[in-house]
Parts: sequence; C-alpha cells; structure tokens
Amino acid sequence: HVAREEHQALLSEIELISRSYEEGHEALRTLQAHADSKDALCSQLLAERHKAAALATALRDEKSAIVEKLAAAERLIDGQREVCGQLEAHTHALTAELEKRTEECRTLSAHHDKLRADFAEATKELHAKLARAEEVAAANERSASQLAEAQASTLEWRERAERGADATAEARRKLQRLQERLESGGTGDSMLHEEISLLRSKLKCPLCPRNVKEVCITSCGHTFCRECIDKRLNLRDRKCPTCMRPFSADKVLQIYLTSASS
Repeated sequence: HVAREEHQALLSEIELISRSYEEGHEALRTLQAHADSKDALCSQLLAERHKAAALATALRDEKSAIVEKLAAAERLIDGQREVCGQLEAHTHALTAELEKRTEECRTLSAHHDKLRADFAEATKELHAKLARAEEVAAANERSASQLAEAQASTLEWRERAERGADATAEARRKLQRLQERLESGGTGDSMLHEEISLLRSKLKCPLCPRNVKEVCITSCGHTFCRECIDKRLNLRDRKCPTCMRPFSADKVLQIYLTSASS
C-alpha cells in the first residue's frame, strides 16, 4: 500500500515535471520568436540607419550645391543690378530720343497732311487725265479701225497693182513676139505696126517717153518709171500723176518685167 502511494506520488511528480517542461519549452519558443522579431527589427533599423546616412550625405551635397547656386545667384543679382542701372540710363536716353522723335512725328504729320492734300489734288488731275486718255483711246480705236480699213484697201490695190504688173509683163512678152514676127516677116502690114506701137506705149512711163514702167503706186494701181516717181518724192509732190491720189514712199511697189527691146 505504501509503495502504491509512492508510485502514485512519483507519477504525479513526473506529470508535473512534464507540464513544467512543456510550459518552459513553450516559453522558450515565445522568447525565440521575440528574439527573431527583435533581430528583424534591428536589421530594419540598421537598413534605415544606412538610408538615413545616405540621405544625410545627399542632403549635405545638395546643401553645398544650393550654397554654390546661392552664391551664383547673388553674383547674378549683382550683375542684374548693374544691368538695371545701365538700362535706367538707357531709358533716360531713349526718353529724350522719344521726345525728339515725337516732335519729328508732329512735323511729319503736318507734312503728311500737306502730302495728302497734294495727293487729292493729283488724284483729281489724274482722273481728268484718265478721262482724256479714255477719249484718246477711243480716238485711237477709231484710228485703228480706219487703219485696218486702209490696210485692207491697200492690200486690194496691191493685188490690183500686181495684176497690172502681170498684164504689163504679158504685154511686153506679146510685144516681143510681135516684134520678132515683124522682123522675120520683112516689112509686115500696118495693123501689126500699130499693135506694136500700142503695146510699146503701154509699157512706157506715161510721164516720160524713154523709160519703161518699173514701179506701181499701191494706193491707186497706176504704174510709172522709178526715175519719175523718185523725182516727185524728192520734190514732195506726192500725188499720183494720173489720178492725183496722195501716196507715200512706202506705197511705191517695185515691179519686175521681162526685158524687151525698145
């Protein structure tokens, strides 16, 4: 019975020791967890310390840069003050120049008013001249129309003159053939002689008995020798000897006939 009680007491003591061991082991795990947490916190604090040190270094560098910039800014401000002084002096000079220019502007304004009045007067005169120019243009148009008509008439008379020259050339050729017939046939008859004389008279200049017709007045179509027409041009007697129609040197057309014996 005593041994059973001792055994029971021993079991109770072992159980108590076992619970105490488990509690101690649990407390050890808790402490280990706290230690791990503190290590992590220390590592975090150490990293933050390094960051703070780097930030402090950067701030010191930035402070140095700011100090340098501040010194540069002060030098720039001093330079700006000097420039402002120069600008003030320049402003005073410009103000004086502006007053001078203002006075010149007033003078120019008065001159401009005078020019405007002169321009109005000139415009009025210009309108009058334009009106006269329009009248002249209308007259020129009428003259151009008359000139065109005169050119058409000149062309017509030139064609007539060319036809007359062709007829004269044909008469000369006919005269040559008749003269050859007369020479080959001996004495011939009187009618042949009369026809030859008529043809010769048509080929001769109506103003002189010796020269052959060489030129034609295109304004009327009459033909003469060059010598007679040149005399009239030199003496300014510029009227056709046949019809008394006026002509000029540019209205005299050279004609070319086949040569024949007189």
